[in-house]
Amino acid sequence: MEMFRIQELSDAILVRQKGRDIARMVGFNLVDQTVITYTISELALYLISLSEKGHMTIRAIGSHKGEVKSGIEVRLFDHYRGPTRVNPLWFEKVAADLDVTCDPLRGTMITFRKWKVLPLRIDSTICAAGEE
Repeated sequence: MEMFRIQELSDAILVRQKGRDIARMVGFNLVDQTVITYTISELALYLISLSEKGHMTIRAIGSHKGEVKSGIEVRLFDHYRGPTRVNPLWFEKVAADLDVTCDPLRGTMITFRKWKVLPLRIDSTICAAGEE
């Protein structure tokens, strides 16, 4: 996991490129890479517009411990200590999982995850009820 302090435009460019690299490494197609990169870029630009700034973390994740990486997780930490100033509605279209927590001591934390769609496995030994 890498942490990026977001304070100026060059930080937004760096974090956007790192997000694209991780999405490519995980195996997302070009459209999903673009959506992930756009979302990271918008979050970084949002942090730049705030006087308190913030930071982001990005990492490749697996759906189960020890599993091959099949998704990406991005966390935004807004250092503002009041009620959240983020409208998470637009994240719902791009994220598979979305968590927004507000803590008066630490600020707002937004976590979004996007999973790679894996092909259906036909070689499975799981049978329907009554089949053997």
